[in-house]
Amino acid sequence: MPMRLDDGSAKPPAASVILIGDGTAQVSEPVAARDLYVSPLFAGRRAQAEASGVPWFVVSGRWGLLEPDDVLAPYSFSFARQSVNYRRAWGRFVAEQLSLVSSVGRDDVVEISAGGAYTAALVAPIQYLGARVLGH
Repeated sequence: MPMRLDDGSAKPPAASVILIGDGTAQVSEPVAARDLYVSPLFAGRRAQAEASGVPWFVVSGRWGLLEPDDVLAPYSFSFARQSVNYRRAWGRFVAEQLSLVSSVGRDDVVEISAGGAYTAALVAPIQYLGARVLGH
């Protein structure tokens, strides 16, 4: 059978679920997670997730997996300053939350649009569920 060379034109698989990282810039009163974070980076990620038409969630270093309509108050928390053990446990926690709310498993693709620390903590636990991961 002839071998085909990858010319780079293949499109990545479509995401089944999108996870977007939270942000430190926040409004000053309790609102839905989709509206709490106000940085341009979060706004761009949110717009892309909403335009995709697939389910999306916010990942918070403090609270874990958030539905866009979950209401929460502003908070101060640095995920990057947490211990390696915290980040590993957090990644497993978020993957478990995700499996409960969206039944992510084999043949699903989870797109992670978040900082490197979040992505690093999430990749292995999501792959353990059987899903493929697209990271940014």
